[in-house]
Amino acid sequence: MNIHRITYNPKTGSASLYFIGCNFRCMCCYWRQIYGQVKLNKLKFASMGEVIELLKKVKPNSVSILSGDPVPNPDYMRLPKTLKEEIGCKARLLTNGYILPDLDGITHVSMSIKAADDEVHKKYTGKSNKKCLENLRVILKAGIELSVSSVLIPGLLDNDEIWRIAKFLSTIDENIPFRIIGYMKVDGLPYRAPNCEELN
Repeated sequence: MNIHRITYNPKTGSASLYFIGCNFRCMCCYWRQIYGQVKLNKLKFASMGEVIELLKKVKPNSVSILSGDPVPNPDYMRLPKTLKEEIGCKARLLTNGYILPDLDGITHVSMSIKAADDEVHKKYTGKSNKKCLENLRVILKAGIELSVSSVLIPGLLDNDEIWRIAKFLSTIDENIPFRIIGYMKVDGLPYRAPNCEELN
């Protein structure tokens, strides 16, 4: 698996598994700045067995799966179920929603929706949002707790697009928690961070 970092917080009993790389190519991705400095051929990624053995030593009560969304692979697809069966912990998935693993073992999904308009989504990420929005319904139908976030980027993913996302969510379930995140400036791009008034 392309997990490049594992963290553990003994105070909360929670661990995090960080994937590197992503199936989207978002124009303003903060992580792309970091990925560009990483020599992937120099990294050694842990196998599923190694990840499980590391986690067994600390016995977390919850594990978050986050960072880049990987391409489909057997280990990723069975990761939440394996965490449930081998560690006995809850799994929380932070995702763009394009590819979902087996949902068995997942107690919460935090999905980042980039744009409601498919053409805007394609321009921003390189991919259609149809699968993401379909997977959002799959998560709700499975009875899994869901929250959604979107990034406000003045001049690119602006108020109009945030409102489109909010309206779309309200047609599915008015009770889905929706967070608006302020864009962090990425070097070399013309977009600025929103101010507090814009976020409010």
